[in-house]
Amino acid sequence: MVTSRFLTGSGEMATRLRAFDWASSPLGQPSDWPRALKTLVGLMLASRQPMYVAWGSEQIMLYNDAYATLLQSKHPAALGASFYDVWSEIWTDIDPLVSRVFAGEPVHMDDITLYVERNGEMAEAHFAFSYTPVYDETGGVAGLFCPCNETTGQIMAERAAVAALQAAEEANIAKSQFLANMSHELRTPLSAIIGYAELLIEEAEEGTNPEDLAVDIRKIESNARHLLGLINDVLDLSKVESGKMDVYAETFRVTDAVRDVVITAQALVDKKRNRLVVEIAEDAGEMNTDITKLRQILLNLLSNAAKFTQDGTITLRVERAGEVMRFRVSDTGIGMTPEQIERLFQRFSQADASTTRRFGGTGLGLALTKAFSAMLGGEVSVESEQHKGSAFTFSLPATYVEPPPQNDEPDIAAQLPMDLVAEPGKVVLVIDDDPAQRELMTRFLAREGFATLTAADGETGLALAKEMRPRAILLDVMMPGLDGWTVLSRLKSDPDLAAIPVVMVTLVSERSLASSLGAADYVPKPVRWENFRQVMDRFREDVGDVLVVDDDPDARSRLRHVLERDGWTVAEAGNGQEALDKVEVAPPRVVLLDLTMPVMDGFAFLHALRNRPGHRDIPVIVLSARELTAQDRAKLQSAVKVITKGTVSLRDVAADVRSATE
Repeated sequence: MVTSRFLTGSGEMATRLRAFDWASSPLGQPSDWPRALKTLVGLMLASRQPMYVAWGSEQIMLYNDAYATLLQSKHPAALGASFYDVWSEIWTDIDPLVSRVFAGEPVHMDDITLYVERNGEMAEAHFAFSYTPVYDETGGVAGLFCPCNETTGQIMAERAAVAALQAAEEANIAKSQFLANMSHELRTPLSAIIGYAELLIEEAEEGTNPEDLAVDIRKIESNARHLLGLINDVLDLSKVESGKMDVYAETFRVTDAVRDVVITAQALVDKKRNRLVVEIAEDAGEMNTDITKLRQILLNLLSNAAKFTQDGTITLRVERAGEVMRFRVSDTGIGMTPEQIERLFQRFSQADASTTRRFGGTGLGLALTKAFSAMLGGEVSVESEQHKGSAFTFSLPATYVEPPPQNDEPDIAAQLPMDLVAEPGKVVLVIDDDPAQRELMTRFLAREGFATLTAADGETGLALAKEMRPRAILLDVMMPGLDGWTVLSRLKSDPDLAAIPVVMVTLVSERSLASSLGAADYVPKPVRWENFRQVMDRFREDVGDVLVVDDDPDARSRLRHVLERDGWTVAEAGNGQEALDKVEVAPPRVVLLDLTMPVMDGFAFLHALRNRPGHRDIPVIVLSARELTAQDRAKLQSAVKVITKGTVSLRDVAADVRSATE
């Protein structure tokens, strides 16, 4: 045990220095050490600053407790070892500095970046130190003395702060650019809507023929739907950022879903004379995931490819790898630089400002694509080369497990309105908090022959449904108090109301949720009235219905016109199978039946109808231009009448309908 006075102290390194076998080291016994070395060791052990000495030609290391902490896993092996052996991984960096010290030149570093090995890992580290030469009695440099500090934490914190500031500035710039882009994108269709609306007002006041106004009205509708699409993108992003967007999984055939998207995207592809190639693996099979989000991802990628490609080829490839589905959209368009790729998928950002100026857009599409992919458990990657095109690949699990839904809505009492004049069972109930939407619905339904009751909130709507038992319910989703989903759940959980068909009419794109909760159909806002008419045809009141089954739309239109003037409500079907579906939903009082039709002809329809319990007694009037054989007439024995088209007037047909129901 060494007992030299300069080695006194209670610290770890004082203890280790006293216990070390110095006699077998190049330094020899501490009592024989030069005065300069003894002085430095005593000073070092008494200091709280990290310090070490590298002594002699072998540069043997001695250090204090504070430096032992800095060494981490290199301690305690570093004690008595050569400076080179302790820091061999950085010796190339510090050897020139050490050589200068042993040549008699002091070296000071406020910050040096070194990649050091500690605890089995290489890591970036920062140090501030002073290398001071130590002289022996002869005036030669005998060693190096170094007080030092590790500044890694401070440097990294400063770097993170700078990066955060830079990111914040870039985000502000990106959002400013986004707002400028969005302002332009929103104002363009909005200006068109206002402009055409002003023209319509002037032309209407001047007495212009209503038919001449149709073109401008269609332009207003087209621009309004474009505007709605932009707004929906922003709302979807907002829902993703707030964590309020849900996933609604359903099982579907991958081929069918892809084909639907391709049909929608084809116009975008054709716009710049591109060719779309679709390759779907034979084993694609089925998926169980949110089909709405999957379609939007595919449409975003195809739309992007179409936007940045002209007179080229866009390829959509779909393949299955076990329980993972891979979708790849590639193009031969303008491509991207590595710097532009780094900015992809960032919200409110496109590849660069020139992209926005040349091609338009808000920069939300790929951000939503990445967000939706993550929500479905997938990921998106991109490969691109400037002027040679891009390829986006996203992979999704073939099966998504939806978390169990939570339903903790409180029970809210309903209040009945005072004046109820509609007859129960013959009305359509409209539940919507928007008075303009209620008025539009009421006017349209009245024009289609429906009586209407309205409710401005879910509580009143439930009470009206209980009291009036309407023929059908049109239900909005976004309402104060009880929202539409809660109202739908309560309707379907009430045995007295569960059979009433409910059609969701809403801005929210959640068709799968509507179906899973028992809705009969789903109509997106703003309503396309032609499509809405087809939905409502299913719910026309039972008394007085006439079902016209003919594959000729003009023939159906002529019959509808005559029958409605005679007070009948009319439903239409283009073939026998469609007619059977309508009969199942709402049995008519009379069927007017053509015989020659695609999918299912009139003979097959009549045979199927007579074999369905409850439908065998529905009167059927055959109205056909076909030359009937004796065998044909034998098949039509259950029809109440067979009329050859062109031999009687439509008024006579209406009279026959009346006779069949008496």
